[in-house]
Amino acid sequence: MLSLRRVLKLRDLEIFHVWKQEHFLSYVIIEDTRKPFTNDDKKLEPLCYMDEEDIDEILNVFRISIINDEKLNEEDSETLRLYFSDFVNNTHLTNFIMKEYIQEGLYENEDDIKSFNKILQSIGSNYIIEEFDEKNWIYLSQD
Repeated sequence: MLSLRRVLKLRDLEIFHVWKQEHFLSYVIIEDTRKPFTNDDKKLEPLCYMDEEDIDEILNVFRISIINDEKLNEEDSETLRLYFSDFVNNTHLTNFIMKEYIQEGLYENEDDIKSFNKILQSIGSNYIIEEFDEKNWIYLSQD
């Protein structure tokens, strides 16, 4: 059974801890790019098989990144992909890309802005979390 802990929620970014049977399984980051697919995105499956004009109709892409310190087994990978694909609404104007990343030493970091920015940089994100007063940290993870 999976359990989630959202460690950060910003307007265009959410970071989750994913636990499986009381063991930390993965970080998952959902980023709203507020942009269409890039040329590199269009080379990925299944986009590479779609018509260019269908791809160009999509105006907003969410990136779902699954980050671990080692490769996930097939079952865990599939479970996370299915689970988090439901977090984003697909419409004729929005879609998502999901990728898995391996980052050695991932779990040695604290849950702080510096570590989160390091993770974002390692997955090729352009998103930078700006510093803010620590007393406001509690409010960023609330709905």
